[in-house]
This record gives sequence, structure tokens and C-alpha cells, in this order.
Amino acid sequence: MEKLLIDIDGVIVSYDFPKIVKSCFGLDLSSKAIFAYDLADVLGVAPFLINNMFKEQVYGAPQFNEGALKALNKLHDEYELVIFTNRLKYMTELELVSWMSKNQIPFRGISKDGSGEYFAHIDDSPAKLASTNSMFKLLFNQPWNEKCLDIKEQFHRVDSWKDIGRFFRR
Repeated sequence: MEKLLIDIDGVIVSYDFPKIVKSCFGLDLSSKAIFAYDLADVLGVAPFLINNMFKEQVYGAPQFNEGALKALNKLHDEYELVIFTNRLKYMTELELVSWMSKNQIPFRGISKDGSGEYFAHIDDSPAKLASTNSMFKLLFNQPWNEKCLDIKEQFHRVDSWKDIGRFFRR
């Protein structure tokens, strides 16, 4: 069975980053103002402040991107779904497994570093996509990756889980 490497945050689930930034930093920020994947770079703050902000978010109830669970359940029948997420900075692997099970996110494995060979990798981070060995690299469009130049022309941009579903029906 071929493997798919899939990110959680920004791909399976989304966050209202302007609302979170307002709550944590008191700053009104539009989604379009988030010009980079690393929010510490966007805000000009130390990474530990962003880590503290995310620690509070990762354990909560997810806001699923439209169609994510339905598509994941279909893909789970045909592919080995492996999760590759930055959440392991904030929670243990056991906590992650528990959170995904509780929220009915199908998966067959977790990768801490994205190593291995994959048929496809779906992520919102251009750097994470570029660092994995995958035949197809699907960049899930988000405001923070819009300006990625993709100078090696290695990414296939997708806007939604409907686009991802169409990609796998080719």
C-alpha cells in the first residue's frame, strides 16, 4: 500500500489566526497580513511566545477544513496515511494519537521527521514539503505560502480537500 504523508494544522484543521493573535497579543491582524509560515517572523516576536500560543490551541476541539474528514476516510481505504505534524513540539505522541482518535482522524502512522518514501505529501509548509521524499508534493494554499516562488517547480497547489480528492482520482 502506498503511503501519504499529511500535515494536520493548516491542512486537516484550520485556526482563526487573527482571533488567536488578538487574544494573545492584543493585535488586530488580517489573514492576508500573515505573509510567512513562521508566525514569529510575521509578528517579530521570539519563537517561545508563538509556542506558548500554540500550546493552548492544539488540545482543543478542531475546526476541520471543509471536506477533510470525508476525503481522509476515502484515502484511508486506498493509502497508508502517515501524519507529519509540528504538534509533536507541544504534545507527546501518545497525546497526539489520543487527540486524533477522539476527533476521528484516520491514520496508520506518525512520522516525527518526514523520513521515508511517500507517494504524496500534503502540507501548508513549503519547507516541509521540499524536505521530504515524495513523488507528489501538494501545497495546501494558505495566506502564509501564497508568495512561495517554488523555484524548483515541485509543488502542486491545492485550495481545498475537493481539489485533493480530484488529484487522487486522476
